[in-house]
Amino acid sequence: MKKLITIFAIIFTFLLSGCSMLKPKVERLLDWSFQYNEHTNDYSLFFGLADKNNKLLASAATVNIRIVNDENEVVYTGTKNVSVSDFDYYTSKVRGEQYLANVRISESEITTGKSSHGKVYFSVYQSNEFAFDEVNCEVLSGLPLKDINIQFNTFPLDLNSYGYFEDVPSVIQIQSVEYNYSKDFTPSISFTVYGEKLSGSDNITYDSIGYKLIDSAGYTVDTGTIMFSSLHTGEKFKDDSIYFYDAIPGETYTLLFFEKDL
Repeated sequence: MKKLITIFAIIFTFLLSGCSMLKPKVERLLDWSFQYNEHTNDYSLFFGLADKNNKLLASAATVNIRIVNDENEVVYTGTKNVSVSDFDYYTSKVRGEQYLANVRISESEITTGKSSHGKVYFSVYQSNEFAFDEVNCEVLSGLPLKDINIQFNTFPLDLNSYGYFEDVPSVIQIQSVEYNYSKDFTPSISFTVYGEKLSGSDNITYDSIGYKLIDSAGYTVDTGTIMFSSLHTGEKFKDDSIYFYDAIPGETYTLLFFEKDL
């Protein structure tokens, strides 16, 4: 009898030891965020896993991801597999050190859209182990934007410029225009106009020409005047005073120049 009790005690001790060595169970999804990585030209979706006692864990998982920008364009849908090696410690000023999975999405995988802001929706699961409902996080900026298209007058373009009390106009020639499309937080377009004063009085304080920027629907979205100070006949100019804020990615704009009196 004593021998049987001893054997039972050993088995019972082994079972208790085995229970204590069971793999911790993932029961919580936490600390998710999304960011653009400038140095690697890709994006990171971060999230953490924990047990019921908030002990941080690493586990293989499948992640279904959908990214929708503020123009309601779905710019990415995909599934990524996460391994234990994808978990590491990351530090931020706001949250301190965190143990997170880093799901990488290359820039080429995301479709260009009309807004750099939006939301990332994702769900995390592992078959027969755990599954979490879809959650989301904000994308404050960084989603890839569509390019724009700019159309112009035919150059070179000669325009008359009438100064104060001048009966004979100056002739201003627009020879070319360059533009720069900035895809920062607020997309914008800056223009540089190149040309020459072909004729006219050298005593005029200002020569001037007008411009309009028209969208693809035919609406004028910007208009103004370029003022040239004390240009002499034969003098070339380079003007960068045209700047348009709130450009719409994917839009086609037409920049037109016209004669304008002071």
